Amino acid sequence: MQSARAALAADDASGARQHLLAADSLIGGHTVAKWALATLAAHEGDRVGVLRWLGALADAGITRPVAADSAFTRWREDPEFRAVAARLDANGDATRNASLARVLNDAALLTEDVAWDARGRRFLVSSIHESKIVAIDGDGIVTDFTISGATGIWGVYGLALDAKRGVLWATTAAGPECDGYETADSGRTALLSFDVGTARVLRRLELPRTAARQALGDLTVAPDGIVYACESYGGAVYRLPRGGAALETLVAPGTFRSPQTPALAKDGRRLYVADYARGIAAIRFSTRAVEWMPKPYTLASAGIDGLYRDGTHLIAIQNGTTPHRVLDLTLDAAGSKITAWRVLEQASERLGEPNHGVLVGRDFYFIGDSGWDRVGGDGRLETTLESRPPVLLKLALERGASANVK
Repeated sequence: MQSARAALAADDASGARQHLLAADSLIGGHTVAKWALATLAAHEGDRVGVLRWLGALADAGITRPVAADSAFTRWREDPEFRAVAARLDANGDATRNASLARVLNDAALLTEDVAWDARGRRFLVSSIHESKIVAIDGDGIVTDFTISGATGIWGVYGLALDAKRGVLWATTAAGPECDGYETADSGRTALLSFDVGTARVLRRLELPRTAARQALGDLTVAPDGIVYACESYGGAVYRLPRGGAALETLVAPGTFRSPQTPALAKDGRRLYVADYARGIAAIRFSTRAVEWMPKPYTLASAGIDGLYRDGTHLIAIQNGTTPHRVLDLTLDAAGSKITAWRVLEQASERLGEPNHGVLVGRDFYFIGDSGWDRVGGDGRLETTLESRPPVLLKLALERGASANVK
């Protein structure tokens, strides 16, 4: 994709096309490459190419206002173009299956992750902007689990509850999204554990500081107590063995572009990782090899923030596409490839920019209106009187209906 952009900047349309086709082939369907190929075809007056690539975007469930786009002016009265433009518009329609479960009533939280404390009958939600974790009970009452800006705690990102051991794991990182951020803390990030009953800090493991920004972000904890955490900027994945003294490198920095939520495979031998730029990979523990998962060509798999395994399915929260959506991904029996996909929720009233969720029995709770759509290019959160507070939405999961491949 970088080579394609460089070729376009040099007016090398042929070179750009070859790089874009290569990217689309490598990923097994790359949304940005498809759009670039459509606009390149339009620039060259290639009607067949325009219809092909816009049709591929429509098949992927993506919406684009192409009817009003000046790049496609010459085809506005073309019946086939109008049909594909209508399909792209319709892809933006809402799919409403989730119900409103909780409202957090503070638009400045900038929420990131949610965990379910079954013993306490409450949800725990991380706040990046206010550098804390809050609890919300069955009556919707919100209280602080940790104190905002406590020593050694910057913005709180990922949460993972080890219910068997009564431990809440969390990641924290310094960045401009945090209220009161100090540049002196730039490059600092740590993994924390709390006693889930008392909120007492049990452990704090900080990565070696770097000149570049780094953030231990999303994480998961395995049944045996091993913690897996992704570093969002450098592209590494770390693990902490149960009782381990330090984080170990599972895969090195640069392996991923921007790794998001990891999820343990059913066989316990692999870790699924959503890379925001590319799609879903599996790390095989025995060899530490990274295997990119085959998928239907129609599935746009980049832009996934939250990823959760539910039996032979993955639930993906995708905020890097238009529209934002929650997907159900069907795995094959070996859990090695994605065979089908369908939309569970998209473009609904309180979805906003969703990011993470948690399975509670046969229900999936996830964050809507997280606030990330109000974070500017400088990393600062903008909150006004009109800003909506984050919510927890609830999806009742049903299995048995076949997933659809578009």
